[in-house]
Amino acid sequence: MSAPVDSKNRTGDTPMSLPYGLVVGDPIAHSLSPVIHLAAYRELGLDWDFSRRQVPAGGLAKLLQKLEGEAGFARGEACRGLSVTMPLKPEALRLAAYVDGLAKATGAVNTLVPSSGAWTGFNTDVAGIVEAFRGGGARSSTAASFEAVIFGSGATAGSAIAALRELGAETITVVSRSLDRSGPAFVAAERMFVEVNHLSWGDEAELAKVLGRANLVFSTVPGPNQKTLPLPDLNPQAFVLDAVYDPWPTPIASWAEGYGAKVIPGWEMLAYQGIAQVKLFTGREIGSAVVIGALENAIRDRRGQETRYSN
Repeated sequence: MSAPVDSKNRTGDTPMSLPYGLVVGDPIAHSLSPVIHLAAYRELGLDWDFSRRQVPAGGLAKLLQKLEGEAGFARGEACRGLSVTMPLKPEALRLAAYVDGLAKATGAVNTLVPSSGAWTGFNTDVAGIVEAFRGGGARSSTAASFEAVIFGSGATAGSAIAALRELGAETITVVSRSLDRSGPAFVAAERMFVEVNHLSWGDEAELAKVLGRANLVFSTVPGPNQKTLPLPDLNPQAFVLDAVYDPWPTPIASWAEGYGAKVIPGWEMLAYQGIAQVKLFTGREIGSAVVIGALENAIRDRRGQETRYSN
């Protein structure tokens, strides 16, 4: 077994050892993926590294070609995988030689893993959403009255549709700014043969009815945009997962807590999708406690630094 990773000397910005993984996107300096992966590798006793790599839109193909040329790549002794963030997810879907069924159905690839000299695309966001809800206490149901609501209609909302169906939601309502059904969520729903209801934020009366019955609520709305949402009364028995986690609490989290709903922070979704990536990179399972603990500590430290700088 390899020696444990000494994460104290790792910044998450520059690979220091092989094998290694990368999180890529633009911007990327804010990414907490290195915290997740380094904590997991340390727990597994792997002397692996994981770092951030800023890659602008259109730059993923060049990076993949460079990684493929590294010594040891074909033997799995170099890059073991990429965590892909925006704006590169559409490129990852297009460039993957193979795409697993879930990524193909949702139209979203957030993970690339090398195999036999080519790249396979995966979607671990679905697992992240499912496990975050379950970790927060939500239970799957087969009841016809089991309802879910998604705020937003982008790519993450498409993954949420698959996740909420896995949790047993019979009725899924997507709430967006307009009634245009051309967004990625609706395209994904059609691909998965899932019927979804659609409301605009302007239909406040119907929105109040839906949220009064909702069992699960998932929000993809960016933090600054949440402040102006016309949020009505909420079912106090609902479980609410907000993909946004910084700053926390978000307006949606505060709204849900005000009605007594169970609020699940977005960093738990981040942790669980990262745990799924670790399994794809290493072939090994890891529990959630170590990863979530490391992530919460990193978020606490980051907030402490921001408070000191603002004083």
